[in-house]
Amino acid sequence: MHSLKIITTLLGAIALVRGQTAGTTTTTWDCCEPACGYTSNLSAGARGPVRSCNKSNGPAAAGAQNACFTQGGQAFSCSSYQPIIISNTLSYGFAGHGNTATATCCKCYQFTWTSGAAAGKSMIVQAINAGGITDTDFDIYTPGGGVGDYNACTAQYGAPAQGWGRQYGGVTSDSQCSQLPSNLQAGCHWRWQWAGGDINNWQITYKQVNCPSQLTSISGCTPATI
Repeated sequence: MHSLKIITTLLGAIALVRGQTAGTTTTTWDCCEPACGYTSNLSAGARGPVRSCNKSNGPAAAGAQNACFTQGGQAFSCSSYQPIIISNTLSYGFAGHGNTATATCCKCYQFTWTSGAAAGKSMIVQAINAGGITDTDFDIYTPGGGVGDYNACTAQYGAPAQGWGRQYGGVTSDSQCSQLPSNLQAGCHWRWQWAGGDINNWQITYKQVNCPSQLTSISGCTPATI
């Protein structure tokens, strides 16, 4: 019976591992209107779309164009998409995930880092952006996380032409968070003070989960229940 219990335990552990998918994390804060801000991009059964904001972080006007793709556009990302600390080992947040918006928009995922300073810590994130991101990576919305290919932060906040810090990856230390507007600094400090480092290219395992109401109340988008 003792051997049978050991075998059963091992099989259960293997099943748990197989229920997770391996991936990596990166960071972003390009100030663009999220791709999931378009109703046509929502995943099946989702109710939304994801909220977008004006230059002052109020609700974007109906029909406002994405500031990253239209000169003079007035639809930006919202400052409320910064990470939220729940405990010493868990944070909530938002991320870009997947190359196809309709496959991921508004769905939530829980991941645990398996490398880097945050190894053993977890996040639950809601996908509010997609496109140009692999199906196993999460581009975490973190102020000072790098503007990447597009930059609306200059229009919204007067950021440098390549964003704060590196164009890809953003600031390189906690002290550089002081370069950001005061309303974004907490989310920038989160990366260094809670996660403990750069986050970019740290390894994770993840699975889809039902969204916490704290996230859907911020984004305005609720996915189909799993």
